[in-house]
Amino acid sequence: MSSASEFVPPGLDLADDDIHPIGPEPWWREAWYFEFFDPASRVQFQVYQGVFPNAGRGDLTCYVFVDGRLRYELMKMDFAVPSDIGRERLCFGPLKLEMLEPFTRWRLRYDSPRMQCDLSFRALHRAFSWAETQLWMEDAPVGEQSRHFDQVGWYEGWLHLEGERLSVSAIGMRDRMWGWGGRALWRGYLVLWAPFSDAFVVNVAAMNFADGRRHLCGYLHREGERTYLDAARLTITWSEQRWKSVERVHAQLTDRRGQSLALSARPLGIIDTSHHWPHRFDHLLFSIGEYECQGMTGYGCLTWSFVTAEERMRAIEF
Repeated sequence: MSSASEFVPPGLDLADDDIHPIGPEPWWREAWYFEFFDPASRVQFQVYQGVFPNAGRGDLTCYVFVDGRLRYELMKMDFAVPSDIGRERLCFGPLKLEMLEPFTRWRLRYDSPRMQCDLSFRALHRAFSWAETQLWMEDAPVGEQSRHFDQVGWYEGWLHLEGERLSVSAIGMRDRMWGWGGRALWRGYLVLWAPFSDAFVVNVAAMNFADGRRHLCGYLHREGERTYLDAARLTITWSEQRWKSVERVHAQLTDRRGQSLALSARPLGIIDTSHHWPHRFDHLLFSIGEYECQGMTGYGCLTWSFVTAEERMRAIEF
């Protein structure tokens, strides 16, 4: 049996999967994301919960698509939370998050008139911190620092959706962040995160910043071994019908051992959160992508951000 410490990324400890001391920034935030697509039930589930204690606000989004059709949505960005919010930051509105074992097991419960769920997350891999690829804002001074890690795991449980009960058993993802700081300088990014299986995962985060800095985070995980990315060429085709929506992404990736692969992705259900956030002013869209690589199909995060239509990225190269 694996111990929890085996799932902790370099530079963090078990306590970093718990709540964090509140920082000085007006928009300091702590946030949780849980996402998966179950090919058997055709359920796409994406939930986010965050708190801004210094602003006295909390926000929550929850979207469920079944077989490509939106069946449930909530986007509420103005929950009232106390400035000294503690463990209750894991439980407001309809969502209750419970850390059963740090970096290893979580439980999600949701209670609303139209949708309820009880889901477990069990880690499959060690979490990945953006600090592992020397992203500058991970180690910035207090007030500029923003921390992030993400993790592949297995979801089990059920959703009860308007009288229909749906079982879930699928590989998926979760991620955590705390701080804000340098994220205020984001000027567009693209995230491709595809767990094809326990043995094969692709993780890419390509970021542009307002001061001209650019950064590539990510890795290839193959047969139990993770290697950081060294180079990436990403080509984005935008939808003619939906001007802010990605139609397809093609990626050519090379890791630090010189091994390369190509993959493509198309978004399934798209969630548009643009200009709903109190602390950011970009177009920000989330989806689960259907990924194709070396004859395999996988499902994982596909997220993109841009500030103006003219700044929509069409080709990104590192």
